[in-house]
Amino acid sequence: MRKLTLFFPLVLFAIYCNAQQKYRCAFRETTISVIPDSLFRFLAAKGTNLSPSAVEKFLEQQRTDLASSWSNLKLVRAGEDQTIVSTRIYSKSGRDTIETLDSFLYKKDEIFYSASSSSGFSDKPWDHPKKVFKSTDKKISILDYQCDEYISTDSTCYIWISTELPGYINPGARTNNVKGAVLGFRLIRQMTDMKSILVKLEKEL
Repeated sequence: MRKLTLFFPLVLFAIYCNAQQKYRCAFRETTISVIPDSLFRFLAAKGTNLSPSAVEKFLEQQRTDLASSWSNLKLVRAGEDQTIVSTRIYSKSGRDTIETLDSFLYKKDEIFYSASSSSGFSDKPWDHPKKVFKSTDKKISILDYQCDEYISTDSTCYIWISTELPGYINPGARTNNVKGAVLGFRLIRQMTDMKSILVKLEKEL
């Protein structure tokens, strides 16, 4: 009986510590700027004398040209009560380079942008409609974690979900009907293609 009395408090303590676990994460975010093929062909036909072969050559070069892409590091401090997502932004002031952090709050699958308030974030969540996701039945590995791939019903967003980690690990992708940690996502817009992938994960002591 004495052993059981000692055992249960230890189990409860382990559960409590696991629930309170915080993480520091880094996501590499890469954005590619792309002119849609159909739009470029339309503009080329209307305003230039480019030959069909020149148009196709440009489009092929656009698909492989890294000069039209850029990346940054997104820092995430994830906890059960709140997850703060920050992106380093560099600007020039004379000869000096100034580094600032642009941050937002992710909490209960909602995004709250920075604001002049006591918390530093808006009291109202982002009002853009959430996407609905469905499984693609594909799996990928990110930092040795097996992730299930989901795609939004409008085919503009992919998310890669791990159920091995808590769902509050998230770089700012609202998952709506999908549960688990977001270790990466891809967002396809008309002129850009952005991908964010987890590159570092540490438990806070």
